[in-house]
Amino acid sequence: MAGSSGSSRVVGGGDAPAAYEPGAVPIREAATVALIRDARVGGGVEVFLQHRVSTMQFAAGMSVFPGGGVEPRDYHGTRPWRGPAPQWWAERFGIDVDRAAAAVRGVARELFEETGVLLAEPAGATPLSTSPAPPPPPAPPGVAERRALDAGHGDLDSLLAAHDLVLSAHLLRPWDRWTTPVGPPRRYDTLFFVAALPEGTEPDGGTSEARAAEWIRADDAAQAGILGHLGMLRPTLDVLSDLASASDVAEVLATPRAIAPGGN
Repeated sequence: MAGSSGSSRVVGGGDAPAAYEPGAVPIREAATVALIRDARVGGGVEVFLQHRVSTMQFAAGMSVFPGGGVEPRDYHGTRPWRGPAPQWWAERFGIDVDRAAAAVRGVARELFEETGVLLAEPAGATPLSTSPAPPPPPAPPGVAERRALDAGHGDLDSLLAAHDLVLSAHLLRPWDRWTTPVGPPRRYDTLFFVAALPEGTEPDGGTSEARAAEWIRADDAAQAGILGHLGMLRPTLDVLSDLASASDVAEVLATPRAIAPGGN
């Protein structure tokens, strides 16, 4: 998949930007992430898909990646992370630095809320000690804290600080950007990320937004979307089609992406 390139596009509207009109539905910021791991058999990658409940106001019943709206609380974070600086993300997505930082925090927060997978690691190196056993790593956030964050209480930075953790932004990669066209009652300018599943973690289906969730080979998922066996919006299908050609996670993470700047 060398030479892959993403773009800033209008969902369902070809490559032309959607026009602004007086009284049009406002475009909200959103971020979503394709969580991937090496396929267990036969090479390739598997991706974690959620199958949304039919009562959702957007993409009802569709198969999607974890994610959601970028919220004001995602803009308030100041805690440093491990990985590229906000300016790097801003340049890749063609957005301003503040939005880039908020999107990285927001997509990590959404991933944790919806799957229980926290892209985080201990804040400091293990200190030198004369004792035979090193100090234990920080305890991860529990179910109650996950539910509280999902309910809108607190923010990701505060949660990580309480457990002496930092965001593992280096596990993420910028992948694509899509904007909902004029017409639907909700519109989003969505940044698409890809992330490697952290070692020792396993996502669950513990979100009220999905009726089911599963690991599925990217090529199988793309084929199911093309044939209509799984309902998908075009951006999801495009990302899956990109991932379907990868031999493993390392190839995905090493693939450069050229995401066209701009938007609507």
